[in-house]
Amino acid sequence: MIDIENLGEMELDILKELGNIGAGHAATSLSTLLDKDVYISVPEVRVGEIKNIFNEFIPEIVAGVIIALQDLEENRSGYLYIMFPEESSKTIASSLFGLDELDEEMYESTIMEVGNILSSSFCDASADFMDIILLPSPPSFALDVPTAVVDSVVSQMAMKSNHIILFETSLSAGSDIKSYFALLPEAGLFEDIMKMTELL
Repeated sequence: MIDIENLGEMELDILKELGNIGAGHAATSLSTLLDKDVYISVPEVRVGEIKNIFNEFIPEIVAGVIIALQDLEENRSGYLYIMFPEESSKTIASSLFGLDELDEEMYESTIMEVGNILSSSFCDASADFMDIILLPSPPSFALDVPTAVVDSVVSQMAMKSNHIILFETSLSAGSDIKSYFALLPEAGLFEDIMKMTELL
């Protein structure tokens, strides 16, 4: 059984690499979408119980998407949360349409589609790294502080897990667009992540 609160340096390095690969592919997709260079920061990883890691989130309103993850054969599951600071999300949506402002419906649908593209890239790259299949669900849009959005899925995870892997990797295009990723794996998915690295 993994002590998720006391991971060693090697385990954390594996998780950093997982975040780096996933975010790198997402950055490529975002770059193509925006037709501009997108850079990723060196990933940092925080792992712990959801209730103890809330203070690791950025304390501001974000526009984001929650995507459920599942491998239908092995029943691995969890959630991926992609969040954009509100100003960044507005910049992304406006850039795609060449408009200064969008109505609420168009803004929401645009961020959901961007989140869908980024989550698919992140999941495909991560699944290849772990040699498993991860199927993302259609995204659900949220506009709130990050902790409130995470709260909304914790009850759905019930007793399956109360841990979170927060990747502090950010994507940026110039100085005006940033994006952050958080993985909320159920216990089986986290175990499999570590098993696939042959560290168990």
